[in-house]
Amino acid sequence: MADQKSLLVKLAHIFYQTGSWEKALIEYEKILALDPMDSNVRATVAEIQLKRGQLEKAYAEYELAVAGFLREKNTRKAAGCFREMAGIVQKHMEPQDQEKAERLYKAILEKMPDCIEALQNLRDLYVRHNQTDDAVKCTLWLGDMFNKLDYIDKAEKEYRTASNLDPSNAEAREKLDKIKNELLGNGAPGETP
Repeated sequence: MADQKSLLVKLAHIFYQTGSWEKALIEYEKILALDPMDSNVRATVAEIQLKRGQLEKAYAEYELAVAGFLREKNTRKAAGCFREMAGIVQKHMEPQDQEKAERLYKAILEKMPDCIEALQNLRDLYVRHNQTDDAVKCTLWLGDMFNKLDYIDKAEKEYRTASNLDPSNAEAREKLDKIKNELLGNGAPGETP
């Protein structure tokens, strides 16, 4: 089985590299018939489906790939698939069905709460539809994520955005003031925090 899979992978890769999506897809499907748990192949099939314009199929394959990557505790590859899924929702599903897009973004965030792309897209969806409270919650969440990652400039930008979206939001003002004080305290020579 290993030799057969190896040959199929090589053939599929050749078709993939030459842009022969249909032929590559046939070979990758053969691989999945031998090894349905191969998350890397699932992710590649999703990518091919996306290139072919088969958005629902691409999204479904990314979901299967994500499940496998999470099972394998490979969060880096799962995060990459989640980014692709968020992009599919934003570009292709959101314009037709806001509620479906919102559900899909939330489903992504349920599985990977630190998926920045899904959270940004969800926030932007709320902003476009004047759902200020929800947009502010997402923006504060983003700011907290960036702050936790030590991307202070990005955190400050998100807190400022939240404060601009809702100037009366005390939490946004408080977080913005706190980060400004930290920046001043850490950045100005001779000053104590």
